[in-house]
Amino acid sequence: MTQWTLSILSQFKQTVPQNSHTAVDVVNPISDDGSSEAIYLQQPFKYFGRTYNQIYVNNNGHLTFTQPLSAYVPYLNAGIDIIAPLWTDLFNVNGGTISYREDTSSAVLAQVTQAVNQYFPNVPFTATSAFVATWDSVPYITGGGVVTFQVVLVSNGERSFILINYGDIAETGQSWLAGYDTVDSVNSFTIPAASAPELSYSSNINVNGRWSFRVDGSLNLPANFLPFGNGDVVNPISDDGSSEAIYLQQPFKYFGRTYNQIYVNNNGHLTFTQPLSAYVPYLNAGIDIIAPLWTDLFNVNGGTISYREDTSSAVLAQVTQAVNQYFPNVPFTATSAFVATWDSVPYITGGGVVTFQVVLVSNGERSFILINYGDIAETGQSWLVSGVKIHTQFTISRNE
Repeated sequence: MTQWTLSILSQFKQTVPQNSHTAVDVVNPISDDGSSEAIYLQQPFKYFGRTYNQIYVNNNGHLTFTQPLSAYVPYLNAGIDIIAPLWTDLFNVNGGTISYREDTSSAVLAQVTQAVNQYFPNVPFTATSAFVATWDSVPYITGGGVVTFQVVLVSNGERSFILINYGDIAETGQSWLAGYDTVDSVNSFTIPAASAPELSYSSNINVNGRWSFRVDGSLNLPANFLPFGNGDVVNPISDDGSSEAIYLQQPFKYFGRTYNQIYVNNNGHLTFTQPLSAYVPYLNAGIDIIAPLWTDLFNVNGGTISYREDTSSAVLAQVTQAVNQYFPNVPFTATSAFVATWDSVPYITGGGVVTFQVVLVSNGERSFILINYGDIAETGQSWLVSGVKIHTQFTISRNE
């Protein structure tokens, strides 16, 4: 193991009961295919355009963000955001320790900042958080040896990096995989090692047993879209699911009614008073609804549905310019932009994916909707594109 890894491991040897809130390592449950509880992050972590406030440390050698994962047979295109320093069937029932902590001590932040600055010299960066997960002498389920490795998620809120450190990795005949993947596999990397022990000597930064990646990069959205920004929240991976109630900093006026909350529904629509699971579109829905593409979408099979309320000066200037261009006779300066994006989300019947975005622009008195379309695959499903008010509706196009 490299000296840097040893120094980190030595700092994190102290363990505490799982429910303790002291600033020391928490040890995962001794459980076959187990996981930590949801770990709420003091510093959210941006992962390829999505920002997460929680994380799970799974015993079988991987980290996930939206749910624990018990899978012990590794596979590509898992359909979730995952960081897998060594995904294989591990068995802490027979020994070893799996532990984690979020560290904001000046000593550790200085250490990881120095590492990032060394490996990415052209990226100005000072760490504000380091989430450290360590698998120390954990045996394979089939026996024959143990593995020691560590992954460190380093962030300053805007830029994110992964540092993976490998110690002694025993040979195994089990299936294994090392790398990372995203929900749509647009950003994916597998460490090229012919055998598990080679991880201890492999590297992409000329330091044996260490790999480093920058992982905050935005997804590949069309040029006419607002890019992913700070604070994007990802919708649950769920058939016919919805976001929780999203409370708006700037209330949105919609045909005479003013709303302080909104729901982003997976099937391509926004509602204000309640979530909506409906996947067959229909007119006269009896609720206020904005539907950039109402159809049966299935983010269980891939893609990302995300949202944020943006009040940054750059985005407000951009949407103000758009509204002034499209409505030149309406004096307007935006104070809020609520952005919801469906990125490469497949139809439930298969056959292709859709990418689109809706932006709710407001200054508290005047409100506008901007809809941007990327690639929209052909489908035989029913679909509807509309903005519907309880007594008034406008339909862009319809296909039943």
